[in-house]
Amino acid sequence: MHLHALSLLDALRALREGQITVTDLIESCSRRIAALDPEIHAWEWFEPSRALAEAEERGGGILHDLPLFGIPVGVKDIINTRGIPTRYGTPIFANQVPTTSAGVVRRLEALGGIVMGKTVTTEFAFRHPGKTRNPWNLAHTPGGSSSGSAAAVAAGFVPVAIGTQTLGSVIRPAAFCGVVGYKPTFGAISRNGILPFSSTLDHVGVFARNVDDAAWFAACLMGPDARDDATTVRGALHTLAVPLEQRLQAPRLAVVKTPKWSMASEVQQANFTEAVATLKDAGASVRDVPLPKAFDDAWDNVMTILACDAVKSFALIESRHRVRLSPPLIALLERGHRVTPEAYAKARSKREEYKRWLDGLFDGADAIVTIPAAGEAPEGLANTGDASFNSLWTQTGLPAVTIPSGRGPRGLPLGLQIVGRYREDERALQVAAWCEHRLDIPRGLAGD
Repeated sequence: MHLHALSLLDALRALREGQITVTDLIESCSRRIAALDPEIHAWEWFEPSRALAEAEERGGGILHDLPLFGIPVGVKDIINTRGIPTRYGTPIFANQVPTTSAGVVRRLEALGGIVMGKTVTTEFAFRHPGKTRNPWNLAHTPGGSSSGSAAAVAAGFVPVAIGTQTLGSVIRPAAFCGVVGYKPTFGAISRNGILPFSSTLDHVGVFARNVDDAAWFAACLMGPDARDDATTVRGALHTLAVPLEQRLQAPRLAVVKTPKWSMASEVQQANFTEAVATLKDAGASVRDVPLPKAFDDAWDNVMTILACDAVKSFALIESRHRVRLSPPLIALLERGHRVTPEAYAKARSKREEYKRWLDGLFDGADAIVTIPAAGEAPEGLANTGDASFNSLWTQTGLPAVTIPSGRGPRGLPLGLQIVGRYREDERALQVAAWCEHRLDIPRGLAGD
């Protein structure tokens, strides 16, 4: 096997046992990038010489005990990196080079990881697409906004990558690119030093090639940070027990078809139905759980919150650079300016109602299973896909994992989304790992 194809945990094992060196791993990934990225365009910034210099500094000894020793990581380009350009997906910040790294990057590096480069994001992590193409079919979108991170893991450029999700920006591109995406409980990973969009919706998440890798990587990045209130408030998730050694024998699965179910393609609906049947045959307890009518407004509710929060986050950028912003972002900001304080308070109150109802659902279920996207990745690069199938779990702050569940008629990946109870990420990941093993979807790297 080529070293670039190693999973995170397999690479760690090989490094610790002295079977390979960090330089071997970085060189293999760099050759893969040189061969495929001229067409995929997953990277906003990548310099092989810097990554190799970092590799050569990993001298061994006690460093081998670090949980991310020598692992190359893709970092979404809305996350500040000291001495490395951070452009936020817009020419407005084309020349920005931060002097301080984001908290999650400092943590990554302190635990032995290497910033391989900066992955492409949509403009300010919203809807205006970047240059990245789906590595399974270059004529299709990889999703967004964490487009480069998803594509980089799928193509074998890095074993893991960091993304963010405010509506569906980890789960959806992971599904489109056929990798595992994990959005932890709200407040699990610090957002300090990351371009804010919505203080009440922004999450940091990860991409990997299997659930165990995603759990390990995310656990390394979690922890309280005084510079991000969301990580220190009562109820925020601070730790995650890994590896996922305790496998559930027969999870209780609540099948949820959100109010947006009719928007999913027949192919996605059929794939979901087949996946649920496979899990039931494997021993899972399965029951359909319809959402109350109050959830019919969930999409409008989250957009009200998002638009109002965005006005606060982009106040300075809008005042200085409004004419350089994309039409979708301008439209969102205009909507936000129209939201009254009363409407905003009502939307946040309704979000709390959603959270309470969903918490009760988990009294009788280990996890929710639902769809992560409308179907295969849309053709073309203008549309990064619909976040409707992710936004409910984002606005309620619940942990969500997507795993590959098959292929559509165009040969593009389809996914299954597993959603857990607030702060019960370990259980959600255990269920996701159980489902991953039972579905047993053939693995491979795009471009092979």
